[in-house]
Amino acid sequence: MLGHLYAADAIYFPRSLSASDPEALFSLCSQVTSRTGDVVLDASELVFIDPLGLATLRATLECQPDGKCVYIRYLQERMAYYLVRMDFFQGLNVEGINEDARNTSGEPFKCVELIRVADQDQSEIIASRLVQAMTGAAYDSETENPELDSCRRPIEYALKELLENSLSHAKREGGQGSSVWVACQHFEDSNSVRLAIVDNGCGFLATLKTHGSLAEPTHMNAIQAALLERVSCNRGPNIGYESDSQNQGVGLTTTARIAEAADGHLIIASGDACIHTETKGEFCLKKSPWGGVAIAFSCKRDKLPQVNIPSLLPQDDFVVDGEIRFD
Repeated sequence: MLGHLYAADAIYFPRSLSASDPEALFSLCSQVTSRTGDVVLDASELVFIDPLGLATLRATLECQPDGKCVYIRYLQERMAYYLVRMDFFQGLNVEGINEDARNTSGEPFKCVELIRVADQDQSEIIASRLVQAMTGAAYDSETENPELDSCRRPIEYALKELLENSLSHAKREGGQGSSVWVACQHFEDSNSVRLAIVDNGCGFLATLKTHGSLAEPTHMNAIQAALLERVSCNRGPNIGYESDSQNQGVGLTTTARIAEAADGHLIIASGDACIHTETKGEFCLKKSPWGGVAIAFSCKRDKLPQVNIPSLLPQDDFVVDGEIRFD
């Protein structure tokens, strides 16, 4: 084992494994996946990980074939503490990590530790937890807080749709073993919220390949189509309520609008494409494609209560229940 740790062909972590440099993040994950045999990761330069880094790396490790070992060397104590604190190592066969850093009670008004979502029954509870960490306040039916209450339910609705779509779309393409990884954190120094929803399914192009909104069959066009309202809708006059996943197809659209209205943005990666919704930047990931869909959300926490979020929800005449309301 010690011989592995001193391997000369180690893969080096970048300084930041985060939404701030998605190309570096997906490049690292691609190297791990493409390397045959055991992998040694050198973390000597790693100083920062955010929810997108946590979720994407964990989803990558989950996809490795049985018998393939991944070793991490020179992980700084502070980073090791944070990874344990965010439950990154849960479910992995790990040696050399002090589990004392794990906070079983958590900090629900500050973060949601890394969670593996395996079925849609979890989506509502997890969406509620994410909103609590994003806003810093839990919903209390006994106490009125009009500002927070007006934004809490629409955000929860949009996030629930994102979670359900990530699972249902992947499984419809044969990825029955696929899962979604979720994490969220409030960074007090910048008063910003970062959230990630990452799946290791089939990606947008596979699920939208026959959709009329797809201009050309490319991953970049598939992301752009997915950002349009109703594109991922699997509910309407021709779909029964007994469907496994019934939603209005507004999750990604509304989440992007919420981020923008709260001084934030989304970063979305699928296949060989990556889009930054604020700068409209498009990145090519041909050397480091992501097989599923990775979504990073960021915004200013103090801006959320000021946003008229219900007004951002798309409306459409064909919706079975009429308009989406949160009165």
